[in-house]
Amino acid sequence: MTMNRYNIHHNLEKLTLIFFLKDDGINVTSVKRMILKFEKAINKNQELRMRYSNEPKKFMESEADLDEEIKNLLVLTQAPHLYPELVKLNSVPSLMSLLSHENTDITIDAIDLISEWLDEDVGIVAGGNEDADDEQEERSEAATNGIKVLMDSLLENELLELLVQNLDRLDENEEGDRQGVFKILSIFENLLSLDPELAKRITLQTQLVPWLLKRIQSKEFDSNRGYASELISILLQKDHDVRMKFCELDAVDILLRVSSVYKRKDPKEEDETEMLENFFNAMISLLNEEKAKTLFLEGEGIELMLIMLKEKTLARIRAVKVLNYALSGSDDAAHANCTRFVDAMGLKALFPLFMGKGNKKLKKIHKSFVESEDEEHILCIILSMLRHLSCDDIQRLRLLNKFTEDDYEKVDRLVEMKQYYEERDQQVRKAIQRDIEQLEQEDELDELMEEEFYLRRLDAGLFVLQRVCLVLGALYAENKGVGAKVDLLLGRQGLDRSSIMDVIEEETAVLADFVHLRKVAMGATTNPSQQPQQQQQQNDSNHMD
Repeated sequence: MTMNRYNIHHNLEKLTLIFFLKDDGINVTSVKRMILKFEKAINKNQELRMRYSNEPKKFMESEADLDEEIKNLLVLTQAPHLYPELVKLNSVPSLMSLLSHENTDITIDAIDLISEWLDEDVGIVAGGNEDADDEQEERSEAATNGIKVLMDSLLENELLELLVQNLDRLDENEEGDRQGVFKILSIFENLLSLDPELAKRITLQTQLVPWLLKRIQSKEFDSNRGYASELISILLQKDHDVRMKFCELDAVDILLRVSSVYKRKDPKEEDETEMLENFFNAMISLLNEEKAKTLFLEGEGIELMLIMLKEKTLARIRAVKVLNYALSGSDDAAHANCTRFVDAMGLKALFPLFMGKGNKKLKKIHKSFVESEDEEHILCIILSMLRHLSCDDIQRLRLLNKFTEDDYEKVDRLVEMKQYYEERDQQVRKAIQRDIEQLEQEDELDELMEEEFYLRRLDAGLFVLQRVCLVLGALYAENKGVGAKVDLLLGRQGLDRSSIMDVIEEETAVLADFVHLRKVAMGATTNPSQQPQQQQQQNDSNHMD
């Protein structure tokens, strides 16, 4: 997120300060001198404000002096290894007091200072020659430690609570206040970057999340709305308790509503596009929880995603992934979503995409469209339905009919995809074999590299190939017509059904999934608690980008 003019102005301020300190450098003595002047400015301002509370002109000059001293401290971003000195000098409580200052301009100065001190670029050491590597590493370590010490002290002095209070206090109709809100959000982002575990504390112990959820519901796009969406996406990435709190706050319904604006149109600018991406990423994170899947169903999320699938928008691309997560897993909610998906005419919307309809146009319009990722999500949706819909469900019969209609054209498509991804996998395997031979010659082959090589194959298309073979294997076992068509098509390639099983049997988890699919096809229960966890685990580890 950027606010260009604002950032340029503050970067110029910092460069000016660095220029004046360049000759003497920044050391413990200069830090003490700056903090002493800072404390004096605070005390003088407080004293004059108390003495002349009804005569602002008499304390305005002291306020200007305080503003200057706060800005002078920006130069410490060049010496984060000295941050512990700020803590030792007990300056953090003084700084925190300014977050409640009567003059919001002073408060925003303090917010800006904290944001700059904790910025992710602070402490990064530029690359140099090899002789300087050890020195650079030592400086970087000292900087990292300094930032951590400062962050811990800020948190101990109620930084989080004071920041949230100012979100409600500042008026975004005013330019300065709007910039202040932007900086507050940047502090939260920096804190989460420094310590991702803070997501739980921020979500459960402050009122930030209600503010964020309210802020993203603004009708017009602006930088702060976009930043709020980014923070929501970051907070939801890992923790179960965080996700459950979001569910309590109606986050699923809110995300569906703000996303629905883009069901038939694309965002107008790049930052707005990023905001929409954040909405979808947040939904996907939430859908790892059964509660969120239920709320998604109740909020008619499936119906909304199906509307999106019919367009050529960014929302169409992301809706496929959302549906993958909504229908996957081993819980009752996933089963209910699979049933609703079919009942809501989801098969009619999904299978044109499965056949590749509209992909060429999507590639031209959206550079972010990756056909293999789209195919992966579509195949996972089909597999979820094959797992969850029993032989007694009319919805399963409707799904199977899709593969037999139009002279088995969907089976043709599956075999075509199998051939394509097998060729890709073979190319990667040949490249890996060359790498292995090279490493053996250099005596650098490591047993741990086997996993790395396998991940290379998965990224190159093996994951999609496994999904294709699972669908083919399951349909082959359940429908004689599909089986005959598969035999015919593979026979033309000089192959047989064993080529499908070779892919499935390579990985134990894939084989276990296939065994379950066979059991369901033979009439076994689709009890979610008995289903293999493989697909959801794959979803969690694969492609949360």
